[in-house]
Amino acid sequence: MPDILSCTHMRTILKNSLLSSLILITAGVTSTSTILAASPARGGTDHNVRIMRNNDGSYTKFSKSSDERIIERRTYSARKGSNGERILRMSIIYRKDVYGKLRSGKIYDGTGKVLYRVVYGYHKKTGRLVAEKMYDARVKRTKIITDPKTGKTKEVEYPVRLLFHRYDAQGRPAKPIVFCLPAGKRAEELFGKEGSSYLRNDPWAKKN
Repeated sequence: MPDILSCTHMRTILKNSLLSSLILITAGVTSTSTILAASPARGGTDHNVRIMRNNDGSYTKFSKSSDERIIERRTYSARKGSNGERILRMSIIYRKDVYGKLRSGKIYDGTGKVLYRVVYGYHKKTGRLVAEKMYDARVKRTKIITDPKTGKTKEVEYPVRLLFHRYDAQGRPAKPIVFCLPAGKRAEELFGKEGSSYLRNDPWAKKN
């Protein structure tokens, strides 16, 4: 197998300036984010909402449906040159399966225009997240492949970004391997340090 680790430095030409806001979503909500509201202990009334303040000054609002199968993640930041006015920069709507695992997501810009579709894949035996595919929702990107069994050709959609999740010997998440097609900006520039859109930490989880 080729030097697959070097693929973390593969680049992408996703040049839309709105993509820089993805960093607010994927990297801004870190383990040191602060929960601000929406818990009964703090007098909140909506059990399905959590608000977190991020290290960069932005904040993220999480909302979930009554059946907990849909989660909406909206990130707001201060408007440049304003006196603290905050505007919606980006949002992601996640969908879970009947087992509570995230299966897909749609990424929107601040105006509500869908930018990307994300599909998450899990290991059949361990249940761990192993793959994350991001497709361009604005332009369908396809290629022609040949079926090795039938020899027939067919057109298939390919992702603009493919991420493989890894784990250490103790089962802890390691730095994922990222493929970005075609060449352009580094994935870390667009999607944060971990390069993942996955919602790994549950905003509603109780802390010990």
